[in-house]
Amino acid sequence: MSTAKRRAISFFTALVICFSTVLFTKLDVSAESTGFHVSGTSILDANGNSFVMRGINVPHAWFTQNTSQSLAAIAATGANTVRIVLSDGEQYTKNNYNDVSNVIEMCKQNNLVCILEVHDATGKDEESYLTNAVNYWIGLKDLLNANKDYVILNIANEWYATWSAFSWRSGYVTAIKNLRAAGIENMLMVDAAGWGQYVDSIRISGKTVFNADPDKNTVFSIHMYEEAGKNESTVKSNIDKCLNIGVPVVVGEFAWKHNGVDVDEATIMSYCTQKNVGYLGWSWKGNNSDLAYLDISNDWSGKSLTTWGNDLINGTYGIRNTSKLCSVYTGESSSSGSETPVGNYISLFEGTATASSWDQAVSVMTSKNDGGNFEGSIVTSDGYFYVEYTGKLPELILQSWSGGANWVKVQAYETGSANGHSYAKYSYSSCVSAFGSNDFSGKLDQVHVGATGSSVTVYNLRYCYN
Repeated sequence: MSTAKRRAISFFTALVICFSTVLFTKLDVSAESTGFHVSGTSILDANGNSFVMRGINVPHAWFTQNTSQSLAAIAATGANTVRIVLSDGEQYTKNNYNDVSNVIEMCKQNNLVCILEVHDATGKDEESYLTNAVNYWIGLKDLLNANKDYVILNIANEWYATWSAFSWRSGYVTAIKNLRAAGIENMLMVDAAGWGQYVDSIRISGKTVFNADPDKNTVFSIHMYEEAGKNESTVKSNIDKCLNIGVPVVVGEFAWKHNGVDVDEATIMSYCTQKNVGYLGWSWKGNNSDLAYLDISNDWSGKSLTTWGNDLINGTYGIRNTSKLCSVYTGESSSSGSETPVGNYISLFEGTATASSWDQAVSVMTSKNDGGNFEGSIVTSDGYFYVEYTGKLPELILQSWSGGANWVKVQAYETGSANGHSYAKYSYSSCVSAFGSNDFSGKLDQVHVGATGSSVTVYNLRYCYN
């Protein structure tokens, strides 16, 4: 966020667990790999599974008494990550070892990956603020290393306000070398220059910063507000610029507007979904009165979401529909024998649902209907429906009460094994043929996965696309 305003902030931090969703690809890593680590433009967790962040920023440094309630509420949204505001004592009350340890444990209890950041360096160009943050982390080294499977270290929030790549680069090259020399083993995260919005700092100097890390385990973060996230073309260009240098990037902060200027949050969420890029909304609760529009929830318990919060959490590409828990919590290990959908996908259902003969295990409505959670427009010619199940091959059923075929069954074109289950794929062309139309946006109302002659258990329903 912005500067003097950020300083004056009192910040932020939804119940209802339904569908958590997905964006992960199984990848093989060596057995000795531990903690979060970089593989190309992907972030892998300690089990070697690709991890895509979906989460929310939490103002712990200013509202320590509300953090426990906030984390429980955020976990209930389906989020898989929180970014925790801390202080090294330079500007705010220092969060000490015991306090940070307690926060990490609360995150773990709620199955949340924990990104820790020092906020005192926000908007500062002086390297002394960055050095103070580094020294703070070094003082927590044993705690951080003991939790490297759960904790990512965001070195300093929005250090270096100036829109320039060069001093930003030299500062972070030194900081990263010092952190590694001190023995810190966690994945590191670096915010872009220019209050996190000068993306060209990553494009120009990001590779130099990355290569300064002897562990090659640093990722970059954009804060998408009125500059970096102002419209569709800017959002897409900025994400692509970072990925094109060959390392991971996340949107570490964004909102729906900032400083009176609109932010294209819809494109941020949809394009991050398309590119398998993580995002974290700013912020749960507690922003002061002139920035109250940034609050995601009206209360710490998440019982009343703001309009911004509802879009972030319940939108088509929001947290609830695109988040998958990190496998360090689910126990899922990487396996070279598993198959997963190729390319990107939107999840319509994740969980466990069983149906007896000729009943439906999963029924999902399109968003043009009340209670619907996906757009029919996702059914495009470069994709296919994908179902994981146990039992007899299920039926995929398309239903319409808006002018399309009332109730049609789609035949699978491929079956196999994945993740200890069976899977089936249903092609776009088969869907068009059965439905009698390619106007899925206008005419598709509901998708079902049903049992045939015997019971079936369904674990996911996805639409995969290239």
